[in-house]
Amino acid sequence: MCIEEALELIETTLYTNTGKNLTVIEKEILIAALQKEAYATIAKNSHLSVGHIKDVAYKLWRQLSTMLGEKVTKTNLLLVLERYTLSAGITPSIQNNSEIDSNEDANLKNYILQLQQEIQELKQTQEIIYQSRAFIESILNHSLDGIAEFQAIRGNNTEKVVDFKLLVANNVMTKFFNYSHGDLSSHGDFIGNLLLKDQIVKENLSLFNFLTKVFETKETLYQELHIETKDIQNWYQCIGTSFSNEVFLTIRNITQQKLLQAELALQININNLSHINNRHYFDEYLAREWQHSKGKKQNISLILCSINNFECYDNSEHNRKNYQYLIAVALVIKNCTKNINCYVGHYRENQFAIILSNTDIDRVFNLAHLIQSESGNLDMPQVSQSSDYLTLSVGIANMIPPNDGKAEELIIAAETMLSGLFIGE
Repeated sequence: MCIEEALELIETTLYTNTGKNLTVIEKEILIAALQKEAYATIAKNSHLSVGHIKDVAYKLWRQLSTMLGEKVTKTNLLLVLERYTLSAGITPSIQNNSEIDSNEDANLKNYILQLQQEIQELKQTQEIIYQSRAFIESILNHSLDGIAEFQAIRGNNTEKVVDFKLLVANNVMTKFFNYSHGDLSSHGDFIGNLLLKDQIVKENLSLFNFLTKVFETKETLYQELHIETKDIQNWYQCIGTSFSNEVFLTIRNITQQKLLQAELALQININNLSHINNRHYFDEYLAREWQHSKGKKQNISLILCSINNFECYDNSEHNRKNYQYLIAVALVIKNCTKNINCYVGHYRENQFAIILSNTDIDRVFNLAHLIQSESGNLDMPQVSQSSDYLTLSVGIANMIPPNDGKAEELIIAAETMLSGLFIGE
């Protein structure tokens, strides 16, 4: 019996008993069985999984077994069909019993060989899968970055994303969510969790919002996230990409980098000698506060403090003591303003500046007097009996910035007061 005759017999028998025709996949399974081909070949040619092919074949063999009156399998299909045609008198057969037995023996040997081949292929496939999984798991768990895969969860009757289910996560990511250390296989209590059930995410929705944006735009996005957990500030660099119904997330802790950048920025704006803000930052701060005060129609004040006779002593052999006094004055000003929201910094080598926004003028004068009084208690350096002591003069300017005014007007006013010793020595 050739393949065409076998298919025609099965098709006729099936239609007679059920009124249905063979599907394309069922025909492919029958042809493969008659040609002694593996299920894997059918799956490859039809672009379906082996598991799906086996499920269809299992139902087909059961149906044929019922119709043909004996158990039908992939290996005995042809023999069952031949016996069925003999018993039903469909086509006469001139084969004797010895020939039938010989054919059955040959088919059995072929089946055993084919089964052994399939078993060997299955073992090789399992080994490849195991090695690949171990390799990928090793890469993920030794990565310095947190890596995770999430599945988007949509609301009922809506396309809106309401949560994400965690599918895969490496060690760094589990630590991020405060789960214990372990390999991927030990994260059973963690994998499958919904993102918004995690306390960290509930308190910091920026991560959920980032994943939602990645999923909705279907683009690879980069973002720095600031996340606070248990009063600990952390910064993370996140990379997210979406595929189908899933989002892949990579995070890197950049907290130390951020702290170093902040420290560097602070050092750039700090005077190395007095350890307070330098003139560069004075200009930047004044310009910003001037615009803010102009917009709010609020007053802004500037106090300039100048150490008198400093240049003379700076050129003397006692300049070391003079610089110690400079540092001491800076410390006095910092202590006097520690509870006040204001700017404190260097203006010139021997001068300091204090900028106050929306502050009552009486409080500004009181602060200036306090600084002058506290600096007067310092040990003033003196070169000789006939020389002058170092003293501190203070000049004050206060105004509401006019619409067409510039910040330099405040500086000029304070310098004018300082040169006239508005608050005397």
